[in-house]
Amino acid sequence: MANLTKEKIAAIVPALDEQANVGNVLKVLLSSKILGQVILVDDGSIDKTAEIGQKLGAKVVKLPKIGGSGKGNAMKQGLMATDAEIIVFFDADLVGLSEEHISLLVEPMLKENLKMCVGVRERLFGLPRLIAKIDPLMAIGGERAIRRDLFEIISEKFIQGFAVEPTLNYYCREKKLPIKRVFLKNLDVITKERKRGFLKGFASRIKMIFEILEIRIRFIFHKNELI
Repeated sequence: MANLTKEKIAAIVPALDEQANVGNVLKVLLSSKILGQVILVDDGSIDKTAEIGQKLGAKVVKLPKIGGSGKGNAMKQGLMATDAEIIVFFDADLVGLSEEHISLLVEPMLKENLKMCVGVRERLFGLPRLIAKIDPLMAIGGERAIRRDLFEIISEKFIQGFAVEPTLNYYCREKKLPIKRVFLKNLDVITKERKRGFLKGFASRIKMIFEILEIRIRFIFHKNELI
């Protein structure tokens, strides 16, 4: 497939209380012919998320803070648990993940020498794709392949929570690094409202939106710290 052996390509799945679906995601990743390692980062779950990962054969990193230390930190802890050169992140609540989706993310990294390849889900009548075209910083789906040195170079305070994905997009844009967006057809997620109930799920969604808006403001006033 390219100049890099599969042992140098790792998938990382950050997860918080995802026992209902994480097994479906891990099974696809573990059966992949492209990935050399699959790491589940259990971000303080109180359900059987970690146990499911262990039974399936994924490497499990358990974070101690109950309630979650934030997606960005979970991603970082997963990266620290591998020496892979290419890291591919996947959300734990995906529906319809396939080997083709993995290939779409990884192959451009190998063939085109990219710094990052971002997956845009083809869902909600193409809305994520439209948003990503209008504002590339908002290509914030959890499926992306990156070179580890890209993640390592960014200050920790810019990758907290859901700020991590807009930050990676912004950094690559400002540094004019080679990236690509690929469209992942037939890939969906279980909504927060469906997983946690309407009120808790909606509150979690609002929290995510505010974190994304906050980081956009920080790009304006703290650009020098990031770039």
